[in-house]
Amino acid sequence: MAVDDRWRGARARIQASAWRGHDDVTVLSPMPDRPGPSADDVRIEVARLREAGNRQVLTGALHQGELGPFLAAGFVEHERLHLLRHDLRALPESGSTGSTRRAWRRDHQAVLAIDERAFDGFWALDRRGLEDAVRATPSSRFRVSTDDDGAITGYAVTGRATDRGYLQRLAVDPARHRGGIGRTLVADGLRWLRRSGARVAVVNTQVHNEPALALYLATGFVPEPRGLTVLALDLTADA
Repeated sequence: MAVDDRWRGARARIQASAWRGHDDVTVLSPMPDRPGPSADDVRIEVARLREAGNRQVLTGALHQGELGPFLAAGFVEHERLHLLRHDLRALPESGSTGSTRRAWRRDHQAVLAIDERAFDGFWALDRRGLEDAVRATPSSRFRVSTDDDGAITGYAVTGRATDRGYLQRLAVDPARHRGGIGRTLVADGLRWLRRSGARVAVVNTQVHNEPALALYLATGFVPEPRGLTVLALDLTADA
């Protein structure tokens, strides 16, 4: 059974969505701007998903204060993420001689090919995941970087909700690393956020992704004291 951007029961405290288009893997996250779910709320939703044939449940990237109900319901740590913040005051300069432009639908295949090479299988996006990233915030900016021949070398999705900005996704072709492409894409997104009224931007990255962390630090991001955590629950173990 596929779950597609829905939330049920639990007084609309939990949002459920399919993981990368998989019918049997679901992501649960607390609903924004709502009271957090209780452990019983999470257990009820997990029971529904198990009955519907799901084999695994993941959480979104959770703050420290959001972990308790999921841990009490049997979830375990899957991965930790750095969370970084930028005040959008001193913006970085572009880092390469390449250019950026708006991404078009015809670019999606090339963008997804870069994403697959840049991330491991768990984090790599499919077409639906890319579209979800672009639509995740009320306003968004989807840009690609290109070389002198017009070939796509990287991409970034930046989003804004009220005065808060999000660097939703950034990927550079691994064959083009250390060419300043990532810096150029970050600078482009941060400039757009400040022009459009954002006061702060945030980004997260895997704790073992040292090149990404170095890029964000070099472009003015500052680590938050506590990062984020993705939790997981294997529903086949109890089946």
